[in-house]
Amino acid sequence: MSTTQQVVIVGGGTAGWLTAARLGAMADRQFDITLVESPNVPTVGVGEGTWPSMKATLQAIGLSERVLISECDASLKQGTLFQGWRTGAADDSYLHPFSLPPEYASKNVAEYWRRDGLRYPFHEVVTPQALIATTYKAPKTADTPDYAFALNYGYHVDAVKFAALLRQHSISRFKVRHVEGHVAGVNSDAEGFLTSLELESGDRLFGDFFVDCSGQRALLIGDHFKVPFQSARDVLPNNRAVVAQVPYDAPNDEIHSCTQSTAQDCGWIWDIGLQSRRGVGYVHNADFISEAEATQTLRNYAEQSVGAKVAQDLVCRTLNFEPGYRGTPWTHNCVAVGLSAGFIEPLEASALAMIEQAASFLVESFPVNRDLMGPASRAFNRKMESNWASIQEFLKLHYVLSDRDDTPYWQQARDETSISEGLSDKLALWQIRAPWHPDTPRIDELFPAASYQYVWLGMNGHLNGVIGSAGQGGKDHASSSADLDPILFKVRERALQLSRAMPGNRQLLNALRMNNPSATVTA
Repeated sequence: MSTTQQVVIVGGGTAGWLTAARLGAMADRQFDITLVESPNVPTVGVGEGTWPSMKATLQAIGLSERVLISECDASLKQGTLFQGWRTGAADDSYLHPFSLPPEYASKNVAEYWRRDGLRYPFHEVVTPQALIATTYKAPKTADTPDYAFALNYGYHVDAVKFAALLRQHSISRFKVRHVEGHVAGVNSDAEGFLTSLELESGDRLFGDFFVDCSGQRALLIGDHFKVPFQSARDVLPNNRAVVAQVPYDAPNDEIHSCTQSTAQDCGWIWDIGLQSRRGVGYVHNADFISEAEATQTLRNYAEQSVGAKVAQDLVCRTLNFEPGYRGTPWTHNCVAVGLSAGFIEPLEASALAMIEQAASFLVESFPVNRDLMGPASRAFNRKMESNWASIQEFLKLHYVLSDRDDTPYWQQARDETSISEGLSDKLALWQIRAPWHPDTPRIDELFPAASYQYVWLGMNGHLNGVIGSAGQGGKDHASSSADLDPILFKVRERALQLSRAMPGNRQLLNALRMNNPSATVTA
């Protein structure tokens, strides 16, 4: 029985180094790790968002939150603020926060709100995070320990700096061997299992298990194993982004603690606030708008906050991508993680979450010998296939609930023929009840029912004629007003209390930077 003694990771970046750190932090690890990456590969640091799960990931590898904030220009993210997605009007906005509605396990507060009408936006009623996140307040105080919080949060990070920090941490803490070089050849045995990589330098890297983090090139999973790429353009057709780094107007400008997603005629613009700058990008479908027009749209957006001169001087870059994924990202003794496994537009920040998912599975089910490759790969592939389906469904929900039909882009985005059967069934059932736990029955669902509630009720314009007319199915899951009014009153009181107690985002980040430990914490 051949044991796994050498793990070789091809490619650096966040995917490669985060995987290296997770594997390096495994208890009783019996294998060595080598990461090989090409030198001087251009990277784009436009700002990237994470889910709250990143806190647990950082804890697992023993990386201090204060180090992350100091070294990666990071800020705290409390959710996503959507603007212009329903009608495009100036007052068209809603929040998808990271906090759950009150008594979420047993009470469907969304059904109560749905039956009683549109008195207040759902997110304002059910979580104090709405007030805190939209008024530049932080989700914790400076004396709160790393990863603890009053309100749940993830991070906004400079992706380039984050990868560099993970590299330093992996090498110094977990003794990951770092090799710079270009992979020129791939060797395998008679059964198709990889055995070694040939570098242009003439060196050879031997391994028992390989991780493909080579990005869109997919050097191992694509070029060598020829695992098919499944396009998702029939569901989510965006395939290009124009990106730029936008300076703050003044050094002490407030920092948004939400990713802002603002709908445009042919896509949407993300706006991520880091400590020293903002990362913005216009995600769009190149079939409907030229690169020059998309670039100007991005400049026009930036002009609203930094003025015409700064906006026109921005350095803009264009990123092309094909939305889709590999149906079997693990084959033989090779698994793809990150862009080599797939990518679908960055709405709801699923890219880093999928890297976390893959790395966590490897840690939990690492194949210590070749006999376990088959069972582990099949379980991994089933899980990733389910995750990709969930991402497509949840992102599509944002488009199909829109009332916009003002451009050919939005007409295509809302086309009912591109809705999956699963999403179509959910939309039908929601005519008689609000989203609830039966819609997301798995304990490891990427998006809980609460996420569907925030989007479904945030895009409430689609529900005219449905709000206030719930059938028996909805009533079965709802509590009476007498039951829920005291609960929602507590939410309002908590929001006011936190608003008085929480510092501003920049104030908190400055305090955490000043109190940055010199070494990482113990895992």
